[in-house]
Amino acid sequence: MTKHLFIPLRSVLLLTALLTLLNGCSLLPSAAPSPRFANLPLSDTLKRRLTFTPEEEPEQARTLIGLIRLEEGKLRVVFLTPYGQRLTTLIHDAEGSRFEEGDVPEKMVKDAFPASPEWLASRLEWSLWPAVALEEAFIDSPWSVSIAGEAREIRRYDTLIARITPAMTDASREETVILEDRQGQFRLRIEPLDAASKGPSEEPPEEPSEKQPEEPSDEASEEPSS
Repeated sequence: MTKHLFIPLRSVLLLTALLTLLNGCSLLPSAAPSPRFANLPLSDTLKRRLTFTPEEEPEQARTLIGLIRLEEGKLRVVFLTPYGQRLTTLIHDAEGSRFEEGDVPEKMVKDAFPASPEWLASRLEWSLWPAVALEEAFIDSPWSVSIAGEAREIRRYDTLIARITPAMTDASREETVILEDRQGQFRLRIEPLDAASKGPSEEPPEEPSEKQPEEPSDEASEEPSS
């Protein structure tokens, strides 16, 4: 009798463990509502350098080139390696977010991105859309956006999910944007491609040679009287 009861009991324990795992997954934060595409100030292809840095392993930072374009009701982002090889394309539209196959093996794509296409699409939305567009999208949802000093903060209920600086950034502004992902423990740096190639300073260094030497005045050239 004991032997016959052992097999069903083991099955019940396995089923319980599986249900516990599934319930844990269901507790993960749901995706934030997407802002309207019409609210994205983007009329041409946006060229950006994106650097993904894990907080616990900053030496594992990865840099990609993103060509961002809004077309026919979808956000399309072509990701290139620093050498110009097409890695993958992120498509974000009314049907959701997904990666399209690029020129490299699938494993390279998985190694390059810290999370799912949904994660990446939402972080780009939080960094490229104006804060007022996010505020409109989050109405009647657990999500909210607020301005705290020089940063915009994305929250789900009272939990801080991400912090973006500058606070009033959007796709129309040529500036570096830093997103600190408190949920995924990642730091995403988005910077204009031209600015990234120039280095941290946009201002050209002053050239001392432009300064002409002062000519001695007549008074200075006169011999002192004895």
